[in-house]
Amino acid sequence: MATVAAAPWFRARLIPELKNRQSLLYCRNGHRRYRQSLCFRRRSFSIYASARDEGEVRVRFAPSPTGNLHVGGARTALFNYLYARSKGGKFVLRIEDTDLERSTRESEEAVLRELSWLGLAWDEGPGIGGNYGPYRQSERNALYKEFAEKLLQSGHVYRCFCSNEELEKMKEMAKLKQLPPVYTGRWASATEQEVLEELAKGTPYTYRFRVPKEGSLKIDDLIRGEVSWNFDTLGDFVIMRSNGQPVYNFCVTVDDATMAISHVIRAEEHLPNTLRQALIYKALGFPMPHFAHVSLILAPDRSKLSKRHGATSVGQFRDMGYLPQAMVNYLALLGWGDGTENEFFSLEQLVEKFTIERVNKSGAIFDSTKLRWMNGQHLRSLPSEELNQIIGERWKDADIVTESQGVFIQDAVLLLKDGIDLIPDSEKALSSLLSYPLYETLASTEGKLILEDGVSEVAKSLLAAYDSGELCGALAEGQPGWKNWVKKFGKLLKRKGKSLFMPLRVLLTGKLHGPDIGATTVLLYKAGTSGSVAPQAGFVTFDERFKILREIQWESFSSNVPLSAGAITH
Repeated sequence: MATVAAAPWFRARLIPELKNRQSLLYCRNGHRRYRQSLCFRRRSFSIYASARDEGEVRVRFAPSPTGNLHVGGARTALFNYLYARSKGGKFVLRIEDTDLERSTRESEEAVLRELSWLGLAWDEGPGIGGNYGPYRQSERNALYKEFAEKLLQSGHVYRCFCSNEELEKMKEMAKLKQLPPVYTGRWASATEQEVLEELAKGTPYTYRFRVPKEGSLKIDDLIRGEVSWNFDTLGDFVIMRSNGQPVYNFCVTVDDATMAISHVIRAEEHLPNTLRQALIYKALGFPMPHFAHVSLILAPDRSKLSKRHGATSVGQFRDMGYLPQAMVNYLALLGWGDGTENEFFSLEQLVEKFTIERVNKSGAIFDSTKLRWMNGQHLRSLPSEELNQIIGERWKDADIVTESQGVFIQDAVLLLKDGIDLIPDSEKALSSLLSYPLYETLASTEGKLILEDGVSEVAKSLLAAYDSGELCGALAEGQPGWKNWVKKFGKLLKRKGKSLFMPLRVLLTGKLHGPDIGATTVLLYKAGTSGSVAPQAGFVTFDERFKILREIQWESFSSNVPLSAGAITH
């Protein structure tokens, strides 16, 4: 068993009111010990948890492997990681797999994989080990039983032989009296003889913790400030089930204490557990850690974020094409800020800037639109070589291009990246660029304005430039060639600005909107001459585009005669 290192402490004022039916067994080192035969009257005491920085900072993230890593859990892990790194401490990963029916090794592996993807490397835990292991609760049962027996011997817990039916009846009675459903303590004062009789019968029993009847607990939460509870709101609670399995609050307390956890940073839904855990800490003589309870992540309607609001797990966002650095950046901003207007941080910068004092106790709204926007910012900030590789491989896997690297890939990424927020967006962006929906565009409401601006006359001059080889010759020279050509072309038509570039965009790309028309046209020319575009990509080549232009009956648009959809299939 690991030893407990120096950690924050708490003060407790304890006034025992123990009256025995038989005798006190012995007194050793100033600690009284009693047999189960004692009749324990309720004790009254107050606990005040004091904040004090001592020793090494050790934090833990303790997920249950019953599903995927939720964004709320990921943020908790991130805050623990940032706090540990900012203080030069240790980030411990512990798997809470005591829910034997729901816990799976597949879920555990998924959680580990998603934490690794986020870049949250743990210092101790599964796959790494450490001095405070084992790091799975299912492998620590002997430890829980050892401490449960200590509590039984010291009189802090007792055997409860109540059946499920009896417990349900207690709940019903409390409900009728409009009281909280707390255990009435039937077996709290049982004699040794009564207990031995039930043991002889083989009656199943649980271990219940003896809660003081009067008193209170106060903690200085690092996020929420002073929080207090009265003991009379809590009945004697179970720490070991009748099947020998420990209960969550008991496991967590023993684990945190024996792993020397100095700061417990967790979701606010665990705040009510603090009272039970504090009582167990005191009973076992363990120093209590600092607590920091982080607010919940809320949906836009301010309800708790759930699957009905869309993607909620880290794995889902990874599969949707989000970058780990964008997820980390966004999750950090859900309840924390550095006090400036800056919103963009690398993981290293977060470690440098993070303080628990700047974590907000109000609920944070999860905005998927902002996350998408932030991902786009991080994507575009990647080194060009890395961005080209990521998107080039995506295009190659989607059978849009024949090679995942090269000049065409570089030029295409440079042209399209401002419209790509998620990696999968790149497929649609390139496919759209390669398409030629001219008829749909001309038939649209916006297209009517282009028709009225004499686009048919521009088309005739453009066809002439293509047939003469003048246009292709210019495009072969790249951007400088395009600029020279379009300047001469504009003078020829006595057009400039929007009057020149809007009809050219429609005629060359088939669209009303898009990235720079010059760069787009040069790239389309390269797509037809470099062999970079896969045959199945649906690319409409320059030859095919100008063939379509030759066949257009412009008068049919002006007379509002509908065109056959087949006219655009080439």
